[in-house]
Amino acid sequence: MQHWLKVMHRFSASSQTSVGDPHRFATDGEPVMRPAYEPADLALIYIAGTHRCPAVVEVVAPAAFDAGRPRWGWVTDVRVLAHVDDLACAPTLDDIGVPAISVGRQSRLRLRPEQFAAGRAVLERFAR
Repeated sequence: MQHWLKVMHRFSASSQTSVGDPHRFATDGEPVMRPAYEPADLALIYIAGTHRCPAVVEVVAPAAFDAGRPRWGWVTDVRVLAHVDDLACAPTLDDIGVPAISVGRQSRLRLRPEQFAAGRAVLERFAR
């Protein structure tokens, strides 16, 4: 099992059943840049620009390519395990030991188990 920081621009815990990742096409027309998520992997959802992680999700299926999505073609089904409604209660990048500069323009980062555990512990104190 891997632990991830999944960068998103918006997230709705009540309706979120998947996360998207960018793609490109190889010269043969096949999509590339498939995320390495596997079922049972866990991710902290990070909302870009907020420095906060308001949810924990579990990957429930391998990433699949959806040709109908022009920008975020790789779609990975997830199940929300915990979330906070008040973003101010969500763990920060500092809380989990991830320098903000390392997030940059990434759509996902692998986390060490202790980084994930730190974020999940803060989040679950206020989770619904």
